[in-house]
Amino acid sequence: MEVGTVSSRILLLLSIKEEGRYIPFDHVYEKVARDTLAAEKQKLSPESVKAELQSLLEAGLVEQNSVGYAITDQGEMELAKTLKEERTGFNRSYVLVWKARRYYAKAGPALLPFLRGRAVSVIKVFSGKQDPINEVNALFVRYKRYKPSPVPITIDEEKELEALVDDHAIDFIPYVSSLGKDYPDYLILDLDAGEELKKTERGFLIIKAVATQIANLLDECDVNYLLKFSGSRGFQIWARLDNSSPSLSNRGDLFAFYRQVAIALRDRVETDLQADKSWVEQYGLENVHWPVTSSVVAKKDERANQVLIDWSSMKPNGDARAPYSIHYRTGLVSLPISARDIKAFERGMADPENLLEEGISAVAPPEPSDPEKLLKRIGLARSPYKLGNPEGKACPSEAGR
Repeated sequence: MEVGTVSSRILLLLSIKEEGRYIPFDHVYEKVARDTLAAEKQKLSPESVKAELQSLLEAGLVEQNSVGYAITDQGEMELAKTLKEERTGFNRSYVLVWKARRYYAKAGPALLPFLRGRAVSVIKVFSGKQDPINEVNALFVRYKRYKPSPVPITIDEEKELEALVDDHAIDFIPYVSSLGKDYPDYLILDLDAGEELKKTERGFLIIKAVATQIANLLDECDVNYLLKFSGSRGFQIWARLDNSSPSLSNRGDLFAFYRQVAIALRDRVETDLQADKSWVEQYGLENVHWPVTSSVVAKKDERANQVLIDWSSMKPNGDARAPYSIHYRTGLVSLPISARDIKAFERGMADPENLLEEGISAVAPPEPSDPEKLLKRIGLARSPYKLGNPEGKACPSEAGR
């Protein structure tokens, strides 16, 4: 595994700046010298960096004007080739932004339908202060400005997305409600393995089985949904219910009712997983811990060997990572997939560079669907389901298990 060179660090720095911007030498020297010292314990002189820049100019990889330096198209190609090879010593936050700039230039049209018309939180990444090479300083930003009163971030056009990526935003997390609405647009179920399950690959396999079971239930009940990789170690399901349907029109607080739906759905799925255990053999598992799932968000130690079906985004100002967004920790895409492909899915398939090579297939947001069949199946059609304490106490069906 080779270490990145000074010239490749210069190219990486220039590549994450917005198009048409020339960077003064002092800034180039400061950042490249800092990263080289952190990665290789080597102190660079201004003269050595100027010599590297001159070589890049002569090779046509960098251009210069009276303000400073910018990367050329040829330089971008050379950098892409370098970063695809196994190399160490690159600033991780810069690499994330570099990937994001390339990826969102192509994926923007697929991402935007999940952002339009709603507030969006973004996560910006910058160099870590203690370790600028390996440490990423992530900044969660909810508003475009805070004074005189908070104004939410909205992203309705590609140019707004591009401007945020230029400002180091790589992760996009829309609210579950449209602007000005006091009810959720989606029923979002976030599947997350407990701490013990996370330690081995079997946890990821069990999450796949649970996600497949939920997808099968929604298919049987004619509910439109989108299944996606979380970008880390789990999956999310975004189901779309018709809030104007008679089944939901008299339910009061729809956030509270959607939480009830999530908990009742978890109970139905757990019953189905235990009734037909063929999935255990299908995924090559053994010594499965029962119950497999939980809807208790708190008390993490008590669900260490379970898959949490998390409903906690079902609240005012609740949010969830958008389909096609890059996860700021892993650099992987929160990628929509078909339920029939989930068993064969591997995390590397969600690498932005792989997606750029293979092409990005846009999946539209699901259309609202009549929830009546689902509510009947999970026992919520006629009488309200008694919700467990949203602060984390077990719902009645889980008590004593």
